[in-house]
Amino acid sequence: MRLLIIQYGGYYRETYQRLVNGEKEIYGYQKYSVDYVAKLAETLEELTTICVSSKDSYNELLKPKLRAIGLGLKNNYDQQKIKQNISQYIQQLKPDKLILRFPSPEILSLAIKYKISTLTTFSDYIENKTIKQKIKNYFLAKQLNNSSINWVANHGIYASKTLQYIGVNPNKIIPWDWPNDKFYEDFITKTKPKDNENISILYCGSIIEQKGVGDVIKAINILNKQRLYLTLNIAGKGDIDKFSTLAKNLKIDNQIKFLGVVNHNQVFSLMRNSDLIIIPSRTEYAEGFPKVIKEALTCKTPIVASNHPVFVNKLINEVNAMIFPSGDSLALANSIKKVLSNDDLYHKLSLNSAETLLNLEIPCNFGELIDHWLSNTQEDIDWLLQHNLTSNYYI
Repeated sequence: MRLLIIQYGGYYRETYQRLVNGEKEIYGYQKYSVDYVAKLAETLEELTTICVSSKDSYNELLKPKLRAIGLGLKNNYDQQKIKQNISQYIQQLKPDKLILRFPSPEILSLAIKYKISTLTTFSDYIENKTIKQKIKNYFLAKQLNNSSINWVANHGIYASKTLQYIGVNPNKIIPWDWPNDKFYEDFITKTKPKDNENISILYCGSIIEQKGVGDVIKAINILNKQRLYLTLNIAGKGDIDKFSTLAKNLKIDNQIKFLGVVNHNQVFSLMRNSDLIIIPSRTEYAEGFPKVIKEALTCKTPIVASNHPVFVNKLINEVNAMIFPSGDSLALANSIKKVLSNDDLYHKLSLNSAETLLNLEIPCNFGELIDHWLSNTQEDIDWLLQHNLTSNYYI
């Protein structure tokens, strides 16, 4: 069997080489996913990964039966170029099966054209508000309902439901997650710091406007005017210069620390040692279900999160998180201040983390999903059917 995996980013070649050289993973489940694919290749005739948004074009055999291809379209996302390149590789590689990691109408059209058995493993919340979105989603749903697309998996239950809302057959939709970590009991429940000095809050993720980074910086400025002085640590990569300039313009740059990319082992230490975790994604940002939420819950550090539809499906205001209206810096500042000024509330949010984490568990993980799909016996098909969106698991 020849398997083709197409992802927008991910940079499989670079990550594989880093991990082989003994470097640490940068984010949760990075090593798991890379190792899973490498091990899977050993059982197949050939496994090829294609990264659409790589910086450079390449076609490299990483080890026997495991090939990595980069299209080099990071700075030139052109739908026709993607379609042309992928079409050429499909004709050259002749894959029996395809895994598509992001919703691309161009690539789906090729899977249908060449009648390739396809599984999607999206991590995307599908917006369906504007007329333009509804038209686009109508055709996307039509493609996903095609018989060549065997199963339509998406990361998390709510993100999966957004596919149903646009017209995808719910019997084909399977919510998936990464394998569950079972070490959350290692962390004890936290109590509020004794005073409001030396308070540090943490943001982890892409440093872009849509993720609400600017909203957090502005909230720090608002709190300064209320004489609550906090340190904001920002871990990740992105528009650092832009937000560093914003902090300087607000004259709070001495309170904002850009940590850059932090490896996953250090992230848990950072989260545990922080007083709050801020997850401020704007509602328009296409979240699946951020790993940072599960990691924060694991560390039992209280969360302040926006009311993104994906979050509020599981996070409840003043029960297991503080929730504020997306994009509202004043409301964010008020939420931070409230939880830091209330010992009982702070302790409650930390205490409820473990139960929330248990309730987030999804019975189908990434590797199991792919293994059952590839095996494709009647028993495997029954297993996949039992884990689709209409299953009792998700009631």
